[in-house]
Amino acid sequence: MKVRRCEQLVCRWLAGGLEVGIPGRRQWIRLSDDLYKVLDRAGAGVELDDLAGAFGAEHEPDVREAVAALIQLGVLVEVDRAPRVPALWERWGAVAQRMHIEARDADYLVDSPRRDDEVNAIVAEGGAPAAFKEYPDRPSVPLPRRPLPLGAPVEDVFALRRTHRQFTDDPVTLDQLATLLFHSFAPHRFLDGDAFGTLQCRVSASAGARHEVEAYIVVYNVTGVAPGLYHYSVARHALELLDESVTREQVADLMYHQEASYTGAFTVLTTAVANRLAWKYRHPRAYRLWMYDAGHYGQTFALAATALGLGPFQTVAFVDSEVESLLGVDPDEEFAVYLLAAGVPRDAGALLPADFAFPRLGQGN
Repeated sequence: MKVRRCEQLVCRWLAGGLEVGIPGRRQWIRLSDDLYKVLDRAGAGVELDDLAGAFGAEHEPDVREAVAALIQLGVLVEVDRAPRVPALWERWGAVAQRMHIEARDADYLVDSPRRDDEVNAIVAEGGAPAAFKEYPDRPSVPLPRRPLPLGAPVEDVFALRRTHRQFTDDPVTLDQLATLLFHSFAPHRFLDGDAFGTLQCRVSASAGARHEVEAYIVVYNVTGVAPGLYHYSVARHALELLDESVTREQVADLMYHQEASYTGAFTVLTTAVANRLAWKYRHPRAYRLWMYDAGHYGQTFALAATALGLGPFQTVAFVDSEVESLLGVDPDEEFAVYLLAAGVPRDAGALLPADFAFPRLGQGN
């Protein structure tokens, strides 16, 4: 029989030593020096007799026993009977698979007698992250407090909502921008979160009302707002100027020159202040939550923009580290998650896009 290492293994160093993740399971095993040597020799394939004999006759029974255990765990596989790796994990890789496994079946302690103890322990620990991020020392532009009416019927907004890639040179008004930011990112009201204090109610859903998403706006063509990079203060409903020199060309370089990212009236770069989530949700599954929340915000943005007669665009195709550098944020604490943009659309008002075509017969999948 010929054996080899599983093609995709993830290892981690802890204080107690090296561990390897069991394929397909939320489980890790500690690798002793001897087990490490067995895996190292197995490599891409070796006869079991050769592997067992490589450590000396006196250790051969122990090696065979270890190999049998590692095969049962899936860390070693028989070459002729190796399980097929699902295509998505071949394409996404072992690290993505391990993250997926670790994030499954989290215990949220719903209706658990341990829930109150966990909540009390978190609150007693202190260190709750700030609910709002602000740049109080930066120049700011106060935004109109009265939002524009969103009078379009919801069925029309749904029918007209699409990703726009061409915009006119017309400016977006200050009231349009203020209304869009208010509905997309600002709290509409507050509620009593008991031990977790005052919580925000925004249009978009957010795990535990943590609302970790922040919005940074690069203004190009908005009436009454000078071009530049701003942070949207949801607490003050104001734009805080971070860098007046940021241009379309700089944004283009970060977005692989996707024209719709920077040819509208403004670009919104959203981030996740992840510790707002991690402070409350302390398990790997919580890594998913900012992704969900960013998506909720993106859809609210797109629908609100459509109701205002603007054309929304969104993408995740950007250079994360360079976006974070532009924003001046610490990527260990706050990282780029989603790009949103909007402007006056070049082709607007039709219930179908100008280039829309039904699929040809026989072309469906």
